[in-house]
Amino acid sequence: MNSIERDIIKNSEYIIEYYKQKGRQLTNLELQKLAYFLEAIYMVCTDEQYLFEEEFSAWNFGPVNIEIYHHYKMFGRIPIELDHEVNINPINLKFIEILFDLFHEFNATQLVNLSHSKQSPWYKIYKDCNGRIPRDKMISKKETKVWFATLVEKKI
Repeated sequence: MNSIERDIIKNSEYIIEYYKQKGRQLTNLELQKLAYFLEAIYMVCTDEQYLFEEEFSAWNFGPVNIEIYHHYKMFGRIPIELDHEVNINPINLKFIEILFDLFHEFNATQLVNLSHSKQSPWYKIYKDCNGRIPRDKMISKKETKVWFATLVEKKI
């Protein structure tokens, strides 16, 4: 493969597989936040407008991609187990390594808290909706990119 894989389910499998290789299992809640942050990393590092064509909705526990949610909802709160082998696209792997380096010590609560931070696109929607976010409210990819770029600057 010579190009980035943009399919969100394949990317979710890449994240699950990479974390598994590093000795860590993920729940659907953690995967949701990590997929959101993976796209943010990709947008900031490449200056592109998106990684996934699919959107992230603003739900109570932060950004949620509905395709990922439905694909793994059968696992509930238990760690996700894939029933097939996954070969990670080498180009995507570079961004997943960055994701892991940044967030491998974060648990589900910490990932949610970061996505809820006061400058985040999720928080702006939450505030604009007076805490009652409709499930069809989408998080702006452009705002995500700008917000995440400021987080990266603070980290450096």
